[in-house]
Amino acid sequence: MIRTEAAVTPAVLSWARASVGLKLEDVAKRLKVPGDRVAGWENGTGRPSIPQAEKLAALYKRPLAVSYLPDRPKEPAPPSDFRTLPGRHDAELSPTSRLAIRKAQRLQRIAAELARDLGTARQVRLPRISLTRDPEAAASRVREDLGTSVEAQMGWADQRDALNQWRRTLERLGVLVFQIDFPVEEMRGFSLPSPTTPAIALSVHDRPAPRSFSMFHVLAHLAARATVLCDMGWRSSGPAPAPIIKTEMFCNHFAGALLVPREALLAQVSATGAAAARDSDWPDERLRELGEKFKVSREVILRRLLILGLTTQACCKRKRKEWAAAKPVKTGKRRFRSPAQISFSERGAPLVSMLTESYSQGNITYADLTDYLGVRGRQVDKVVELATRIA
Repeated sequence: MIRTEAAVTPAVLSWARASVGLKLEDVAKRLKVPGDRVAGWENGTGRPSIPQAEKLAALYKRPLAVSYLPDRPKEPAPPSDFRTLPGRHDAELSPTSRLAIRKAQRLQRIAAELARDLGTARQVRLPRISLTRDPEAAASRVREDLGTSVEAQMGWADQRDALNQWRRTLERLGVLVFQIDFPVEEMRGFSLPSPTTPAIALSVHDRPAPRSFSMFHVLAHLAARATVLCDMGWRSSGPAPAPIIKTEMFCNHFAGALLVPREALLAQVSATGAAAARDSDWPDERLRELGEKFKVSREVILRRLLILGLTTQACCKRKRKEWAAAKPVKTGKRRFRSPAQISFSERGAPLVSMLTESYSQGNITYADLTDYLGVRGRQVDKVVELATRIA
């Protein structure tokens, strides 16, 4: 049998593999060929067969045509690494995380092209903040821009409802919020600034309360027009450079202050006669109750109490040590989500609405619509229906 070689560009093959975070041995194992053969394809001493080139394209999540380009295509730069937890800063991202970043960048690019084709300027009211000033004042000002009262926040059903409500609030400001599949063990969110389509990406695997916190932590970066990925670490020192740690401390403070405003928390504390609470006065049950009021985690409440001088560093250390040693609480079976629900959760109502309008105006084909939504058949109508309910 004649073996037809694919005239791929070696440097492009090497770039495609590295961009998805795979090693030569990973590729060799997947294709069931010797490692030196894969290396030969990348240094030009050999060529894959056409079927092998097709497998490489599928593995790297790239169109086959990319492998034939004379040079690597231009792509947005990846976010800067602002992770601060031990062992994370500058640690290699898994292929899943790399593909999540690429997906978010693609969704943002699609949104920008749709907005341009529709000929309507998106109303973006993203605030601008300085990460070197007072995070409490910045949070108060942004919260006022959001127009969400503490009373409304406390009236939301639960933490999942709060996550959805906060997402819609940011979407009304013109911010795209993507919820994508990537491991929270590596990162919890990242920002993608843009004049017309600023975007935030969150891990769909995070619990609702931490996800809401991550949303506003990343919003601080977005408001500072910075492209970064974060793990929301609370450390005030560590392996990351001091300026990064300082910035992350600001963003954590900002997120906590926005979700749990100072005066509102003090009012809740005073209402129970605990205004002078100290180390031993904050049992887990009380922290949980306050968290349920504001629809945040007990960790956020504890941190706010520390900032407001209502607890001590010793208490925080002890609590975190206890929580880390405790067995994880079982949250029950994971909820089944249809392809339509997954598509809508990833993209959000604004992008789905732009896609629908663009299709109705004939700017994109039905094939484009299904490609951009990532679903087919009846699921397309169901995604559109979900967006219509929000509108």
